[in-house]
Amino acid sequence: MTWLIVEDDLDILNVVAVMCQVWGVPTLLFSDGYQVEAWLDKVDSGEYKGVLPQFALLDIRMPGKQGHEIARRIRRTRGLKNIAIMLMTAFSLSEKEKKKIMKVSGADRLIHKPLPDMDEFYKIIREVIASRGGML
Repeated sequence: MTWLIVEDDLDILNVVAVMCQVWGVPTLLFSDGYQVEAWLDKVDSGEYKGVLPQFALLDIRMPGKQGHEIARRIRRTRGLKNIAIMLMTAFSLSEKEKKKIMKVSGADRLIHKPLPDMDEFYKIIREVIASRGGML
């Protein structure tokens, strides 16, 4: 099972990448919305021939497309539209903002940074994947 991780804070991206290595999960890593948009263009055109992810962890606020916009695009992308998606943010959001982001994005879960400890984070991700009928 491959995961898609998009995070513009390189320290957080590296921490999540190391966690994924410990968990034995292959990852596709992108550091901004521009990069993941270009990758999604390749997926849409059939140019991308690699393994498609079954889970996406997307930062909400980053350069280029925001995480909730990427999530919305994933929901329209053949081969990806049914994957589990979790958004993350360091910003404080009102309940109204959260509901709007979740509705527009089609994401399954939103978590706040700082991220939970490694065991709890893995548990949350497993729950999100299981909610879409996936397994680790």
